[in-house]
Amino acid sequence: MYVSQIHFGAAELLIALLFLHVLVNFSTSAFKKRKDTWVVGALMLVLALITYAFGVGLNTTVVAQYNDKSAAGFWNSLLLGYWINPENFGAVLGWHVMVVPALLVLLLGVHFLLVEKRGISLPHRNDVKYSMVKADHKKMFVRTGAILVIAVALGVGLGPLWANPFVPALNTTWASQHYPDLFASTLILEYNRTSGTATYMKLSPIGFVNPYSDSSDPMTYVNTTWVYVVGPYERYVNLTGATNELSRFLSEPAPERVDQINAAYSYFANNGSIDEAINSSNPMESVAADLTKLAMDGIYGGILTSETYDHSSLDQTYEIRLLTDMGLIHDVEGIQYKINEKYMGMIKYNVEPWQIGAYWMAPYDVLEAWGDRVPGWHSLYNELIITALFLILILLPWIPGLRDIPDALHLYKLFWNRFTIPEMRSRSKEPVAKGG
Repeated sequence: MYVSQIHFGAAELLIALLFLHVLVNFSTSAFKKRKDTWVVGALMLVLALITYAFGVGLNTTVVAQYNDKSAAGFWNSLLLGYWINPENFGAVLGWHVMVVPALLVLLLGVHFLLVEKRGISLPHRNDVKYSMVKADHKKMFVRTGAILVIAVALGVGLGPLWANPFVPALNTTWASQHYPDLFASTLILEYNRTSGTATYMKLSPIGFVNPYSDSSDPMTYVNTTWVYVVGPYERYVNLTGATNELSRFLSEPAPERVDQINAAYSYFANNGSIDEAINSSNPMESVAADLTKLAMDGIYGGILTSETYDHSSLDQTYEIRLLTDMGLIHDVEGIQYKINEKYMGMIKYNVEPWQIGAYWMAPYDVLEAWGDRVPGWHSLYNELIITALFLILILLPWIPGLRDIPDALHLYKLFWNRFTIPEMRSRSKEPVAKGG
């Protein structure tokens, strides 16, 4: 936990310094003479925020699992969920520590080369007097060391606060042991294809947001019947040699199967006994009970993992989706996180203020909170707005009107003033001529 929180504290400091760097260059209109340098820097900021978000989801807590699920909705709405799925830890780990950092290193090299070739951006206003001074490398190294100390202090000193309540990531074994009836009733919904995961594609006004397809065609729904019930149950029968109750169920007439599914769901939803259901005359009750027992023994989760695309223990897509369908990621043992399906969750919207989150996500969460109150509004529109804002940031040097805002508001005075520039301080002490 401490190592993770030190990493988190360092990441928070990095983002804070990046925003400060952007603020300085924006306020002083440095981008006007260094357009290409600004574009490269803006791209680096976007990539840094993306890899930060990936890192938050890789933490082993319930909040991280929520971030994985809700961030998957973000990428799905941008039609990129088939390639970027935060619920697949292995894939996200690759994005977080290899792909995005490699792009950042490349852009960082270009950024430094541009500055090295052309020099730093000088004040473009004639009324700002300055003198060049030699860089104090000793002071720079001392400041870097101070930042490192602060990062460690944040992680070690405030780590428990950030992680509190430090609820470990959930899994199907824990879920089935603590909520067996809920687990079994959710399996009925998965089989009947009425769960949130089974109907996930219907959430989008444009259709294609489902990366959970079980075929080569990403436009199809995930076959929750096979993933959560048929596949694991066949493995169970082959493993134990038990009577195949699912075959008995499928041999029944269609109207009777519907009645048995409804009866099984009602039985478990009303706290029916798992042990008694194993020998039930309703085969669907027996199937759900057998799978619940399989989950209690820690076998069911491994079967789900083996059914994912990369068959890796790091791919938690199906497990997180099942836990989400059970509602456990929202409310665990009375700890209500108060985070909506539509929220990214990284600021932990509407939660106790001491649960520090990513402050820079606050504007996005405000946008989500507003959109949640607008009839017909969808998360996709928020993603498009954020994407448009990033494009505006990248292309700012060429946008008339917007590029002149810093000068119009005299924002340069935040950094160029008599407290920061000796020449301006000496000028302020000069006597003012009469009538001047």
